[in-house]
Amino acid sequence: MSEHPQFAEDIDLLALDLLGEEDCGALQAHLGECASCRARFDEARSLAALLAFSAPPAAPPGRVRRKLLADLRARNGAEQPAAVTSIRGASGSEYREAQPRAGFWHWSNLGWAVAVLVILGVTATLSEQYRRAENEVHSLQADIASKQSELDRARGVLDLLHSSDTVRVKLMSGTAPWPWPEGKVYYHPKKGLLFVASNLPPVDEGKVYQLWYVPAEGAPLSAGVFAPDMHGNATLMTPPSAKAMAPKAFAVTVEHAGGAPAPTGPEVLSGEY
Repeated sequence: MSEHPQFAEDIDLLALDLLGEEDCGALQAHLGECASCRARFDEARSLAALLAFSAPPAAPPGRVRRKLLADLRARNGAEQPAAVTSIRGASGSEYREAQPRAGFWHWSNLGWAVAVLVILGVTATLSEQYRRAENEVHSLQADIASKQSELDRARGVLDLLHSSDTVRVKLMSGTAPWPWPEGKVYYHPKKGLLFVASNLPPVDEGKVYQLWYVPAEGAPLSAGVFAPDMHGNATLMTPPSAKAMAPKAFAVTVEHAGGAPAPTGPEVLSGEY
């Protein structure tokens, strides 16, 4: 893009040989000093040259061609006029046959040239604006979806915590050194489960923590796996289970990555209610 937009229109007019002599000299002097504007002029001139082939030559009427040939034969092979041949018929009307187009620079084509230059500029600008707007829309849609997911999660947590039927169970460890790991379970059979923990020691590579429902009868059931952050904190939230459960306790063990169908590793936390 030219660094001197004030010359943009004059550059296009100069490429079309439409710029007045006064402005033409000043602009040509500027083009000799400004590489950016000179590149724009070369581009406009190339486009104009390509457009020269866009208009098909007009074929003269047949009677004009016949009269012209008869006139040429009558002149015994005299040299064909270089400009325009005029022929008058018996009625006195004049027929004119134009020589093949000298180039693009006919008044009949100037409108097309200017229109194409304008259309190209407007199209490029609109395309860039559309691309930016489309990217912004996609970004906003992704941001809205993320915020909506966070909002739904927050509403679920508040609903679970404020429900009078939510069971609250504190989980402790009696074997780990200070600071002791501890956790708390908030459980509602119809609203799901929320587990928060702190002071958890890091697990070895390929290992995870796994939370278990411990029912009054039967084997423990997995509530999910999790890993603590660098500070030993962890959070796990699960939706309501399709299977009705009435756990009497909860426990946390260390298992292989991906979890286990039944507890196999050492117990880190446990608590009853």
